[in-house]
Amino acid sequence: MPEIFDLRVELPAALAGPSAAWRFIERFAAHLGAPVGADDGFPEAELAAAELRLGLRLPSAMRELYGRFGRRHDLLHGLRLLLPPEELEADGSALIRQAEKFWLYQIAVPIDRIAETDPPVLIDGSSEAYDDWEPFADRFSAVCVETVMSENSLCGDWGGWHRERLAPDATYLEQSLTPIPPLIVPGGQENANRWYAGADVLVREDRSDR
Repeated sequence: MPEIFDLRVELPAALAGPSAAWRFIERFAAHLGAPVGADDGFPEAELAAAELRLGLRLPSAMRELYGRFGRRHDLLHGLRLLLPPEELEADGSALIRQAEKFWLYQIAVPIDRIAETDPPVLIDGSSEAYDDWEPFADRFSAVCVETVMSENSLCGDWGGWHRERLAPDATYLEQSLTPIPPLIVPGGQENANRWYAGADVLVREDRSDR
């Protein structure tokens, strides 16, 4: 009998830390019929070369993400582009590792927290040259889970349906689906997106314009 994959259980569990996040991504990919393979990550030599070029050691959670899933464009590339190791960039305060595909914003790890296993994440939405970093999430691994869910609900091979929120939707979301804890929790900021899951359905409610 196939192993049950229930987003109502899997998503909250994925937020426990890096190991839980990687397990979720692997199970999610397998559930979609595209299991993670041995060649889906960047080789150690490319990560080491990036560290030598940058003059710093990548956080262990970032290293694991790149080493396990970095080449999986269906999971981690879409509206946001995961920069390959040779394009990782460090400015004075942040290590930039992801960019919106039109370069409207970038996502980074603060340099002064880079020694942490699962450091916080910053976002620059100013459309300027990396001069306005703000908190985006408390943990790198949580952003990885959020990226996989956002990319695959908004675009890619398994992109879902998109429409405006209607009045009856509130009742359906609250009574028929299970609210998921915020996938990203910037310090002191309210999460703009709300997520709801059923046995085999995921709903992302974008509340950024409210």
